Amino acid sequence: MNGLGAMLRHEFRMLLADRIVWVVAAAILLLTGYSVQVGAAAADDQRTQVEQAADEERERYAGLRETMTSVHQGELSPSPFQDPTRPYVMGRARGQRYAVLPVNSFQATAVGQSDLIPPVVPVLLDGADPRGAREEIENPVHLLAGPLDLAFLITFLLPLLALAVSFDLLSREREQGTLALLLSQPVSARRIVAGKLLVRWGLLMGLVAVATLLSLLLFATGVAWQPFLFWGVIVALYLGFWIGLAALVNATGRESARNAVALAFLWLVFVIVIPAGVQISAVFLHPVPSRAELVALEREEVRQVQEEASAVLAQYYDDHPELLPEGSVDEVDFQTRAFAVNQEVQARLRPVRQNHREALRAQQDWIRALRWLSPTLVTHEALIELAGTGDARFGAFEEGVDRFHREWVGFFEPRIYTDSRLAPEDLDRLPVWTFEERSSGAAHAAAPGILGLLLFSALVLGISMRFLTDGGDRRWTP
Repeated sequence: MNGLGAMLRHEFRMLLADRIVWVVAAAILLLTGYSVQVGAAAADDQRTQVEQAADEERERYAGLRETMTSVHQGELSPSPFQDPTRPYVMGRARGQRYAVLPVNSFQATAVGQSDLIPPVVPVLLDGADPRGAREEIENPVHLLAGPLDLAFLITFLLPLLALAVSFDLLSREREQGTLALLLSQPVSARRIVAGKLLVRWGLLMGLVAVATLLSLLLFATGVAWQPFLFWGVIVALYLGFWIGLAALVNATGRESARNAVALAFLWLVFVIVIPAGVQISAVFLHPVPSRAELVALEREEVRQVQEEASAVLAQYYDDHPELLPEGSVDEVDFQTRAFAVNQEVQARLRPVRQNHREALRAQQDWIRALRWLSPTLVTHEALIELAGTGDARFGAFEEGVDRFHREWVGFFEPRIYTDSRLAPEDLDRLPVWTFEERSSGAAHAAAPGILGLLLFSALVLGISMRFLTDGGDRRWTP
């Protein structure tokens, strides 16, 4: 045990004497601070949007209550298109509710899809589309690539930094002539490599963990300790995979330059080629219809249904005669006709939108099924799910918006067709948005990634240690 400790201390001192280690340490500290600041800024922006939406809705409803009270008391006669006592007016822009996605407690670590799907979605009679609610003028290439957040730093850049201090794990000792001296001692090559791996893994993991914790304390709004612990396990296993991969390449006995080229190639395969191939295959096998085509189709359907407005309205009252107000269908006001047209358009577009969502879901399922081809895919998915910016949480948000929109339309529909009027007390009966977080929380989000990375790391470390055992000592002796 004393011999192992002495060897670790010696290796640590030798590592600190290498300039590349200080460059890597500076890069980790600076990039971690910047990436956490980017994620924290995105989370703060989302928090601001949610708070502003809540304030605007609260103030608007206070004004609506006053206006409705004045109308019922005969003190005010607003335009039919501005009268909040009319269900059609209230169900649209004047009385719209906001479906909001609250900020996750660990969201500063990964922007994920939060820059693509808005956290505030207006819900009104005309519809509620989370993916079409944001008007974005930013470069779409930048949106697709995503910002340099902590998840990007860990999955893409940390492996390069790890390989920079590990590519010459044994080859440098061999080239300097000190490896044979080490192997002449009563210590195995496997033990030497294990010590070198442990020192490098511990140094890098310590730097990343400390830099991340300090950055979260400095830039983020609070630190969620349970997700941070799971995050640490994920990063530790991912880092262990790359350090182990460096040991495996070093175990072949090649020169440092060849090791660097081989590890750069493996980084390219696992981090760039496989993820890009999975993404391209998902788009090819499960193409998502163009949103531009959907908008063009919606316009055409609106035009056709408007031409058939009277027939659409008559058919509805044939199906629901109990809702027909006094008089004929021809005497029904413009707002009821407009609502009927909109509902018919939504009904005709529903299969198209459903196909769009199913294609998108099929892409996500395909990517999720093939993520086991690369530890980078496993790690990235685990990190963004842990931060609450992945497919699972946003999928739950979209499903919740759909349910809330149906509930919203269901409240106003009979009142519109019966030409009823709303009273101030009806504001308390309107559907209210709530979003329920997953009860399993961080453990559920992190578990698949931890298990997958544990298998990846164990596999590469096991192979490298076995390679070192099977005659490894002779491979590096002159």
